[in-house]
Amino acid sequence: MTSASDSPLVPGNGVASCGGHGTDEVLEVTQLLENHRITCCIGGASALIFYGAERVRHTWEIIVDSGQLGDAIELLKSPKYASDYLTLPAPPFQQRFSLPHTYQRFRGSSSNYDFTLVPSDHSHFSCHKSTICRSVHGLPYPKLPVLIQSFLDTNNRVALCDVVDGTNVSEDWGLQHLDLSGTNDVEWALRLNKMSTHPVPPFPTAAIKKLELWKSVVQTKIDRLGWTRPSELFTTQYRLKGSEDPWLVYSKAY
Repeated sequence: MTSASDSPLVPGNGVASCGGHGTDEVLEVTQLLENHRITCCIGGASALIFYGAERVRHTWEIIVDSGQLGDAIELLKSPKYASDYLTLPAPPFQQRFSLPHTYQRFRGSSSNYDFTLVPSDHSHFSCHKSTICRSVHGLPYPKLPVLIQSFLDTNNRVALCDVVDGTNVSEDWGLQHLDLSGTNDVEWALRLNKMSTHPVPPFPTAAIKKLELWKSVVQTKIDRLGWTRPSELFTTQYRLKGSEDPWLVYSKAY
């Protein structure tokens, strides 16, 4: 009789590291890319989780410098690595602030995790060493001002609220670290919307003054607490009073 340990492993059916998060495996992917001089960092829901927001991660989004995206895909599909990273079809659904049908998805061949390569232009920030920091685990993430600036420039209010509430940054912090002049990048949104196959454009094209957007989000933290998070205990919907900055501590999730 063949034991379970002797049975061939079904691709992607093994339990991913770090309690199923797949953090170690994704770290290996980013290290592989970096070893081939391909700059990358973690974006999407994972970046918001890193900065303290309570988000559900359906896939790891790895932001790759747009000019190197083709090299990254070619590397992971090369004969040396194709058996480790299985190519997945694009998801059948449309998401706000995303063009999933244009992205390349992969799945680990030996454990249940997957990741998506996203061009940095679609995240509206440059992906290079000066814009990246590291989690305690070693994963690369966009620096906080870089991430928040991208949400302002793209008028992504939901993500902006999440990162503000996760980090509890102040209004003055934004005045010191962000470019709050002018409006969001409408031309960028119009250009990316042309790539969408969905009748509802994924990127908003209304011109919003960034300073007003910043103030409207950072001044309403208390309004987002809800009845389950009393202001006596919480400073924001995600932060207990006196809690450590989550991005400075070790976590299996990031």
